Amino acid sequence: MTESNRLRFGVLGAARIARNHFLPGMRTSRLAECCAIASRDAERAAELASEFATPRVHPSYEALLEDPAIDAVYMPLPNSLHEEWTIAAARAGKHVLCEKPISASLAGAQRMADACRASGVVLMEAFMWRHHPQHRRVRELLNSGVIGGPNFVRASFTFVLSDTTNVRLQRDLQGGSLMDVGCYGVNAARWIFESEPESATAQQVVEHGVDVVFAGILRFSGGRIAMFDSSFRSAGHNVYTIDGPLGRLHVERAFRPDADPGRIVVSRPGQPDLVEEVPPANQFGLEIDHFVESVRAGHVLPPAEDGVAQARAIEALYASAGS
Repeated sequence: MTESNRLRFGVLGAARIARNHFLPGMRTSRLAECCAIASRDAERAAELASEFATPRVHPSYEALLEDPAIDAVYMPLPNSLHEEWTIAAARAGKHVLCEKPISASLAGAQRMADACRASGVVLMEAFMWRHHPQHRRVRELLNSGVIGGPNFVRASFTFVLSDTTNVRLQRDLQGGSLMDVGCYGVNAARWIFESEPESATAQQVVEHGVDVVFAGILRFSGGRIAMFDSSFRSAGHNVYTIDGPLGRLHVERAFRPDADPGRIVVSRPGQPDLVEEVPPANQFGLEIDHFVESVRAGHVLPPAEDGVAQARAIEALYASAGS
């Protein structure tokens, strides 16, 4: 870390999510700074570095990992490259904030976690939504018993994707709607129930070699069920609801509130709905600061995780959908 105790990040690749979300989020961070960008496209990297006042550009990922002035890397690379470069970063002694999901397979995620553990660095899966204050408020409401014990979750994250060259539609890069947006519903169910699913059932529609529509059911202990769907065919929508014996929580703009307030609706039979708005927050900036706090602690702090359990659920869903 620098003398000011800010964690020094390097970004592996000039991906759209880095430009549109991570680097703008870095501007709001209290605890970190971006010191380098690496890309095989030198012009694109230089342009990104100039836009975000990043002092160094490296011509390769290897060069960034060799940079002694870098403490941690942000991994926005295609899903198929997460394992290779997370392990390389760990061996170089860099902490890793890896875009979600870290892997489509349990074995791959475990190798990543093991490599980071062996090198004494922190691996955190970048589910930024967990750090938005609206979900802290959801947890408070659940803990208050306003709807009773949660027993059913529904989640949906969809948008229309027509560009067939998009990385999300590339099978070799582990694209697909489950890996891109469906994983949010899986993650939300695991977070809400604070446990791991016991079984998974799923259906998918495949085009271009990847799932463009995915629907899954996860069963948790105690007869609790989560249903989720994701799609590249349906208009933009991201929401989850939580049912309990006394009522329902409905969370709008759940995963991508962007500049809008978070919105939570509590519905109970025979009573007027209670509507709460949570002020806008840059969830990427909050995620970055949470990562820094985890690095300082030496392990991933809740509500974040390393992604191994998430990968186990994704693997089970794909197994069901393909059977």
